[in-house]
Amino acid sequence: MKKIIEKNPVLIFIIPLVIFFLIGCALLYFAVLNNEGVPFYGWIVIGAFIVIPILLTYGFVFGFSPSKAIESNSNQLVFNPDGINFEMTLFDCSCFIKWNSIDTIIYSDSRNEDYAEYIIFVNELPICTQKEKPWWPNKLFPYQQKNSKIRIKSDAVNFKALPDLVEKYLLSTVDFEFKDSRKGTLINSETFTEGNTHIIIEKWKPASNYEPFKMIYDKYGRTLHDIQKRDGAI
Repeated sequence: MKKIIEKNPVLIFIIPLVIFFLIGCALLYFAVLNNEGVPFYGWIVIGAFIVIPILLTYGFVFGFSPSKAIESNSNQLVFNPDGINFEMTLFDCSCFIKWNSIDTIIYSDSRNEDYAEYIIFVNELPICTQKEKPWWPNKLFPYQQKNSKIRIKSDAVNFKALPDLVEKYLLSTVDFEFKDSRKGTLINSETFTEGNTHIIIEKWKPASNYEPFKMIYDKYGRTLHDIQKRDGAI
């Protein structure tokens, strides 16, 4: 459960809302069975237990406006000689990771997910700063990085720039190339034209030599096996 929440921190807010929603459904069930004994304000309370969690859950996942929904996927990495600024739009905050606090960077490309990610192990927790005028749930529950394992998904802006900057700022040779493990051998390719737009649909046979994890950097020269032996599952 802990690993699931690390990958999807928004669950910290959604799980309690789901519990309130289920309580509301249970209250509604018993109220319908005994509707004559339920006062008017009782129906209002039951309705609040059901409607409010639905609205808040929708807001956390999609935002309360189209712009918020789009922004929720626009996390960004900003690099400078001192470290990495990881800007998280959903939480209205920015976490600064110092270069000298990074012990290990692992690239993960799981075929079970629609995204790849970096798993960064740090020896000093990043400093997280809330932006001005945050969304009200973020103001009530400001985000703080409490785990030394930081996950950054591939939908973040500048995601692919990290390996080159590791070489530049950590003075470490990085032997790594971005590849989609689901694209091993091209089986078929079709091109369709809609007006001035060309759409290419490709069918691929997954790569046979699939490796879900690749080492980008380790301060102590350890291998993936060493990391897994020390920390268990990555």
